[in-house]
Amino acid sequence: MDRKLERNIIWTLAIILILVGVFGCVAVKPITSLKTKEITTLDTIARLPSIISVLGCMFAPSSPSCDKDIKDKPVSAITDAEVD
Repeated sequence: MDRKLERNIIWTLAIILILVGVFGCVAVKPITSLKTKEITTLDTIARLPSIISVLGCMFAPSSPSCDKDIKDKPVSAITDAEVD
């Protein structure tokens, strides 16, 4: 092959590689189908009692408020006594 032809091929491939790199990122659109609601300070303040309850039960599971929450919810799991 001719030396000039080899250089032209190399420059052409280099330019194509650069163009693919530049325009390849622009062509991809982000997924916007899942729209999430922006959480405001008011939303956080409204949920504060439940957040306090969860944190309290996490660090002090023997407190009376945690026992009340557990007893009120139905249990759907099978216990060992029911299996035997």
